[in-house]
Amino acid sequence: MMTPLNIRVLVDVVALLLGNTADGNVFMFDDGFCSGEGLGTAKLVSSVWPGQLVRWSLTPLDVQTMAWLTGVSFDGNAPPATVSPLPWTLHWQGYAPSWIAPGSHHSYRLTLVTGGLSGHTISIAGPSLVFMPPPLGEAFLARSPRATAQASPVGGL
Repeated sequence: MMTPLNIRVLVDVVALLLGNTADGNVFMFDDGFCSGEGLGTAKLVSSVWPGQLVRWSLTPLDVQTMAWLTGVSFDGNAPPATVSPLPWTLHWQGYAPSWIAPGSHHSYRLTLVTGGLSGHTISIAGPSLVFMPPPLGEAFLARSPRATAQASPVGGL
């Protein structure tokens, strides 16, 4: 069994509501086997294996303005926003495509909704997944899976 890739998304909700860009206000990190590009930015490139489970977790950086994920989109069409946060909407997961070619970027868009008075929908474009096979002759070193107890919508990416 392949270890899931966990992507942590920290969002300065107030800055985004004030019209600031994702650059400098969205911070993304992963626990991938290979150091990716853009660590700590909204343009994170995470290394994955074809068919690997990918989990996104959102943490709003303002405790008074809640935000939740409404989807991760690979085709440019964001799913409809929910009216109120559901228990699983701080977490989202799906599988890396089995057809992803080595070295190619599979860009995606995160869509979140704020729980403030305005209830704005915010799209964050720029992050991507990339299949990075190990160097020739080297084995993939699997990490031990982390135990998590969270309900999340599951779907193919």
